[in-house]
Order: sequence, then C-alpha cells, then structure tokens
Amino acid sequence: MTAAPETTDLSAECALAQRPEYKDLHDQCRQAQDIPLPHATGILLVPRCGCSCHRRGGDS
Repeated sequence: MTAAPETTDLSAECALAQRPEYKDLHDQCRQAQDIPLPHATGILLVPRCGCSCHRRGGDS
C-alpha cells in the first residue's frame, strides 16, 4: 500500500502542483517564507509552505 503525499503543510499552489499537469505551479507559490504575527514572539501569521522546493536554507 502506498501512502498518500502529505498535503497539510503545503500551500494551495504546491498541493495542486503534485499533479503532473500542474507541475509549473510550484513557481507561483507565495508562501516561500514564514510571516510572523506582528507584536508576537514565536507565533506565525502564515507559515512557510512545507514543500521540498521551499526548504529552509535553500533558495525559493
């Protein structure tokens, strides 16, 4: 049995880009970095997309 790909941490663009006919949507992902909640420490307003094309330390 093959496990389904994890999509809970993906942006809408990267989740759809897992389908072969939409591979080019990775380039349109706007969640390439964490956006912190203003005036809060350690709380994210928008987390970085969990796709491997946006891994920390790499270029997005």
